[in-house]
Amino acid sequence: MDDEWNADRANQVLRETLDEIGELEDKLSPARAEALLDEFEHDIRRAFIRQDLSAVMNDCEEYVRRFRALSEEE
Repeated sequence: MDDEWNADRANQVLRETLDEIGELEDKLSPARAEALLDEFEHDIRRAFIRQDLSAVMNDCEEYVRRFRALSEEE
């Protein structure tokens, strides 16, 4: 995979992730969803500031997994 910064690709991955998280967050308690979204926002912002495409992709994958796991628990 080419890790060179590509803002269009990073934004696409982020949009897809937010769509998936949006579907999963409805299954969580509001407080739990908000806390995890705040954490995601912090991490993804850092990846965008560093212009690190692999970090954006890794963060997105990690948070989808976390949302999915938590939604299965509740």
